Amino acid sequence: MIITVINVISVILGTIIGWFIPWLDRIAYIYILHPETQVAQYIKYQIAAKQWRRAWDSLQSRSREFDQLTTRGVLFQLAWVVLAFFAVTSAAGWFGKTLVMAVGLRILVEEWREYFKDKAVLKQKLFWQIKREWNDAEVKIYLIGMTLVVAWLLRLMI
Repeated sequence: MIITVINVISVILGTIIGWFIPWLDRIAYIYILHPETQVAQYIKYQIAAKQWRRAWDSLQSRSREFDQLTTRGVLFQLAWVVLAFFAVTSAAGWFGKTLVMAVGLRILVEEWREYFKDKAVLKQKLFWQIKREWNDAEVKIYLIGMTLVVAWLLRLMI
């Protein structure tokens, strides 16, 4: 009974923390990676003025301007696949498994959402580290491939 409760708590905490880790990439973008950008300066100003709600709204409404996020790049995501496979097959506890899978699932959900909203923005975010033009068919193949990988990893987890 106690082990079951601990496992359930581990799954819940891993999922919640994993779901919010990609959001921290925006904070790193603002304060470390690209503090010179207009969006970063604007959000830092709102935070300094303790305008929390406006800063949150700006993070959401201006998400298109965060075009070089580390976790949204294809290179990070390929490394994530390796890490996720290791975590799913080797981690003893549920916390690590669900944390890693929630990170990947969150990124994948956001990518599909952007694919249907604005493919050009998705291409910029996904392939900014690779200096090559990608067409819509290649992006769709990549997203389908990542969806199948995430589904396969989730299946391994169960």
